[in-house]
Amino acid sequence: MESIEETLTYPMEDDDWTVTVLIGGVLSLLSFLIVPGFLVYGYLVRAVRERADGATQPPAFEDWGELLVDGVKAWVIGLVYMLVPLIVFGVTVGGSLFAMATGTRAGAGAGLAGLLGGLAISFVLSLVFGYVATAAIIHFACTGELGAGFDFGTLRKLALSPEYATPWLVSIALFIAANVVVNLFNVIPFIGSLIAAVLSPFASFYMVVVATDLWAGGYNAALDEREESESVGTATV
Repeated sequence: MESIEETLTYPMEDDDWTVTVLIGGVLSLLSFLIVPGFLVYGYLVRAVRERADGATQPPAFEDWGELLVDGVKAWVIGLVYMLVPLIVFGVTVGGSLFAMATGTRAGAGAGLAGLLGGLAISFVLSLVFGYVATAAIIHFACTGELGAGFDFGTLRKLALSPEYATPWLVSIALFIAANVVVNLFNVIPFIGSLIAAVLSPFASFYMVVVATDLWAGGYNAALDEREESESVGTATV
């Protein structure tokens, strides 16, 4: 894995990086309109694919139709993997709220306990399935095949590889750090919250580009390690 400094400056390797970040930030801001969110997903797919293939700088926003199609495919893969935590969340939280709505002391106690437990379980499941979902989207991005997102044999080996797990953990830490830095503006009276709200989508997109560098490197390292181990095993036999 590259140094943190090299990883953080990777988006700037493109001479027009400010334009890319501006476009990505605006699309992220408008993601509630659905299509812009798919375009961001599509850009993530392209950025991972090209970086894994050896590109030295992030791609530009072009071929928008391809971005949209790849983005929809990546979203579908992610949704499939996140169905389990979503279902668990709906069942546990919904059941707890129903118990609390009975108005009895026992119902309120059981409902509160179930609510807290359901939130905890849903959070853990979201982390686990989110980790696998990211691996699935990366595998899809690097192969260009939708079915690769459900190639459980490769995904298991990828997810269990420290070569992939470490960059993923670093990316999560960087996302959290960026969010903390942006939210520091909230301490400024009157306009701090507005500044944080405006900066947030652009900072988030910048970190998405940083993450694509980490993920692509981890993907290549993990699969290279696997292929070398299999080659050694075959040669020994």
